[in-house]
Amino acid sequence: MNRQRGGFFSGLVIVLVIILLSATAFLALATMREKNIVKPEALLRSGDYYGAAQIFRKAEKFSLRPGSRVVKGLAESSLGMEDYETAAKYYEKLVKLEPDNVEARYKLGLLYIRAKNYGAAEKEVQALRAIGTENALSGAETLAENLSSGKIKGFFRDLLKKVAPGLPDIPGITQDDPIKTGNEEAAGDTLSENQPEAKDGDENIHKSEDTVTE
Repeated sequence: MNRQRGGFFSGLVIVLVIILLSATAFLALATMREKNIVKPEALLRSGDYYGAAQIFRKAEKFSLRPGSRVVKGLAESSLGMEDYETAAKYYEKLVKLEPDNVEARYKLGLLYIRAKNYGAAEKEVQALRAIGTENALSGAETLAENLSSGKIKGFFRDLLKKVAPGLPDIPGITQDDPIKTGNEEAAGDTLSENQPEAKDGDENIHKSEDTVTE
């Protein structure tokens, strides 16, 4: 009987030690993961998009399922570096993780317009309207306006390229201005301050005077 008790308690101690070691390893991993997110977020705020992207990519690489903060960081840093194709890919991932993220859907719509994927941009307009908050509805109307003007600009730009194929790129005429990141928007570079503040966890979307992107 004593041997059985001794064996039971020994086994219990071993199990507790394993649990403790596992919990310690998990906390260490969580701390390291948080550090790998906080640092690039600071770089992102400072405008160091390349440095932020490098660290966010490492965080993505060592995560089985990257969280929304990592995905958003990769989207924002790609946008800041004007790598619009990559930015669109990560914004698409972000809206799957956060379907009601107004800012992500708005920027994804702008990226679709820039790529002349007008059907996909229209779906983002509809998605914003479906969210239904005041902020989302305002963003939907702004995006719809960008979509309408983008179609017209796209048509005339294609026509201009055919008529004058050697014409150099002219921002605002033959090509669109860069899409700004959230930090630049907060400074009032692209979106006006008349937009109502976000509700129900949505982020601020301000009325846009952005030129539509190709």
